[in-house]
Amino acid sequence: MNYNLRKILMIKNFLKHKYTQELLGWLISFYIKICFNTSLWYVKNDESIKKNLKKKKSILVCFWHNRMLMAPFCWNYQTKFKMLISEHRDGRIISNAVSHLGIDTISGSSNKKKISSAKKIIEELKIFNTVGITPDGPRGPKEKVKEGIISLQKKTNSIIIPLSYSARFKIKLKSWDSFVFVFPFNKFVAVWGNPIKYDPSKNLDNNLEIVNEELKRVTKLSENLSK
Repeated sequence: MNYNLRKILMIKNFLKHKYTQELLGWLISFYIKICFNTSLWYVKNDESIKKNLKKKKSILVCFWHNRMLMAPFCWNYQTKFKMLISEHRDGRIISNAVSHLGIDTISGSSNKKKISSAKKIIEELKIFNTVGITPDGPRGPKEKVKEGIISLQKKTNSIIIPLSYSARFKIKLKSWDSFVFVFPFNKFVAVWGNPIKYDPSKNLDNNLEIVNEELKRVTKLSENLSK
């Protein structure tokens, strides 16, 4: 076994440990709190989410996997918000991080055909908790909504509300999703999209494309407004 391969395996084994994941989760939460508390934060078009929360609607909030870092700060409402997070090692680290921000998680993932832990999500929606999902996670393709969230929406008669944010000072990492890494002393803009209901007159692909285009729209708008 060569040196580089041995080094990679050591790092992977290190990251598997529960206490390592908890420490990294705490460090991530500490860093993003610094980013939030030293920056200007603007929220656009949140009337849509407020209106539907007031009506006690079942709501699925969707945002790209590469925008997970600051997504918990977009939620500033009384209704409980839970995030669907991958059971993978990286997902467990993120779960630990958002737990320090008062966000509970549901272990699972979205894939091409379905969303794992759908039963748990349905239970949360029935009591009108809001569930956040990255519809292109955990493995991509990047910024492409998969069928799972549409199938779940149809089954639960829920509303999908797209969400995105961007920052003036950021870099995009060389990961599969081009993860957006942000810095303190920044300007953040979060944009809520228009609520989307399942349209039975359209097929699954058409419904999927509506969500995909609206999520792209709010992502582009957040990018433009944060400059």
